[in-house]
Amino acid sequence: MKKTDPLTGEEFFPKKKTQRFASSENRIKYNNQLATDLRERRAIIDKKINLNHRILLQELDGKDEVILHEMYLEGRGFSFLVFNHIVEHEGINRNCIYEFIIIILKNNQIKIIRNERF
Repeated sequence: MKKTDPLTGEEFFPKKKTQRFASSENRIKYNNQLATDLRERRAIIDKKINLNHRILLQELDGKDEVILHEMYLEGRGFSFLVFNHIVEHEGINRNCIYEFIIIILKNNQIKIIRNERF
């Protein structure tokens, strides 16, 4: 029974029932392209999260918590639109970036806490 290679569209006779590609090179190229496409789709968010994480690492260098002004963080390039998980802290769900909990205080102050669980 002939099959069609998803990468090249060529028809071939598979050696196994589960064979989907005419060659291993085609399989590798196809899967690499899928991975590249996924990375490109995620890049908009991932770049912002990675920048936020680098900023927080610099600001909390050796400290467990710090309070900063929202405008200061925005000036450094921090985006308050992206986070990668939520943690319950003091009975309230808080936005987090990796090991850092972000707490919005009064007067545009932002408290950042290094979460000991990570």
